Amino acid sequence: MAQKEDLDLDVKPARSKKKMIIIFVVLAVILVAASAGTAVLLLGGDKSEEGAETKAVAVPTAHYMPLENMVVNFAQRGPARFLQVEMQLMAHNPLVFKSIEQHMPVIRNDLLVLLGGTSYEEASSSEGKQRLNQAILEAVNGILIQHGSKEQIQAVYFTNFVMQ
Repeated sequence: MAQKEDLDLDVKPARSKKKMIIIFVVLAVILVAASAGTAVLLLGGDKSEEGAETKAVAVPTAHYMPLENMVVNFAQRGPARFLQVEMQLMAHNPLVFKSIEQHMPVIRNDLLVLLGGTSYEEASSSEGKQRLNQAILEAVNGILIQHGSKEQIQAVYFTNFVMQ
């Protein structure tokens, strides 16, 4: 009988040792995961979301003002060619649009002269359109400065650009 009890006693401690090892390993994994999570939270975690929120708040609001359709003849010999342009002016301060409305005859005059001095070949290329866009921006801001406006426009966008 002593031998039978010895066998039973040997089997029970082996099972409890395996259970204890499994429990210890599971607890160790949980502790490591909790430590890693705490470290990530304390060290800042994913800052890309915070940066995106900061950028979204820092961007000023854009305000747009459409200009009436403009049609000009290209400066060239040969068959008559025309350019029809519609554009929008963009500013961060909407108060600049009051100055633009006040000086619209001067602005339209200077833009018609500028557009009429453009060649068909120049207006056909992407680079030419970009140069024309920059020249319009500078012309409008120059008129605003000349007439004492402290505000300026930040961009010009072509909303219609037809050449014939």
